[in-house]
Amino acid sequence: MTIKKRQTATLSLIASLGPFQFDTYLPALPALAIFMHTSDTMVQLTITASLLGMAAGQLFVGPLIDALGRRRPLLIALSVFILASIGCLTATDVTWMIVARFILGFSAAGGFVINNAFIRDIATGQNASRLYSTQAAISSLAPVIAPLVGGQLLLLGDWHVVFIFLTFMGAAVLAMAAWLMPETLDVDKRSQLSFKATFASWGSIMRDGRFIALAVTGGLLFGQVCVFIAGAPFALENGYHLTPTEYTFAFAAVTIVMFSANSVNRFLLKKIASINLLRYGLSQAIFAAAYMTTLNLFHLHTLPLSIVGFALSISAMGFCMANMMGLAMRDHGERAGTAAGLLGFSNSIGGAIAAPLTSVFFGLDIVGVTTFMAILLFAAAIIGLIGTRKEKPVIH
Repeated sequence: MTIKKRQTATLSLIASLGPFQFDTYLPALPALAIFMHTSDTMVQLTITASLLGMAAGQLFVGPLIDALGRRRPLLIALSVFILASIGCLTATDVTWMIVARFILGFSAAGGFVINNAFIRDIATGQNASRLYSTQAAISSLAPVIAPLVGGQLLLLGDWHVVFIFLTFMGAAVLAMAAWLMPETLDVDKRSQLSFKATFASWGSIMRDGRFIALAVTGGLLFGQVCVFIAGAPFALENGYHLTPTEYTFAFAAVTIVMFSANSVNRFLLKKIASINLLRYGLSQAIFAAAYMTTLNLFHLHTLPLSIVGFALSISAMGFCMANMMGLAMRDHGERAGTAAGLLGFSNSIGGAIAAPLTSVFFGLDIVGVTTFMAILLFAAAIIGLIGTRKEKPVIH
């Protein structure tokens, strides 16, 4: 089966729902606290609920789609996304919002897992890595665009406008999915839906040492991205006296470099084996860790040098994540949904754990943020390189 450009665009939009439901909402947090007469801490719990929903969605949707196919669960997940957005829109207290945010995160993550399983159904090896890279290149723009969209939406009204937008966005993506996305898992290839079968699938995949190494590597790499997202606003605005608008430009510059890395990775996959590109990406992660450590040890921090360090760190993802996904999924076609879910769960948990640890153990200044990022980058690179040391370069 050959994937069409419109289907690739639909997959990218489905993958973008996660960042959009998370990042578009952030500028509205202060207004939400005032509207619901609650504390900043309680409002922060709505973010935690979203992260936990995304982690749970990626873990449990996988076995479901291996048993029920891809298309029907995808349409259900997108429908739930719309209903959860309406639930957030109509929330009158913070408890209601916390529950609705969990469901919204769960449904968005479900769509992401189904995406990855869909790609594994129709492609393997180098071809799969190219599709994952295309999806990553397009959807990596979402974290840049979403906060800007959220800020502009708040010019039109209060926080309710954000969830009106998400409702219509979910409806548009649902319409595209219903029109363009076929079923890719034949009935005779589906697994049994039961707790026993689910645990058996998890156990089978987790006995694959290479898969575990790639999953842990992905979790650590995504963790350092979340440390950047959570810590860089404080590090750059307080450390270099940037205004929020100036910080947005710095953030956009870093993310554009990541987008470019994804695009370069996709182009190079035509001639270079994905394992070699992954090894380059992990080597860049080590270099980025060494670069930031050098700045810290010799007190060389300036705004341009700090942005270069962040760009080196985040853009390493462009050469790592898509290739890791393709390699990790390669040997698990018969349980692609479960495998995709475990990979996504590892990423979400890595991010959910790493982000709050930054302020607790390292501090939210430029030294603390870059020190924790360097540790995570170095650990990810070592585990990834050791875990794939026997992998042979193959170009399909």
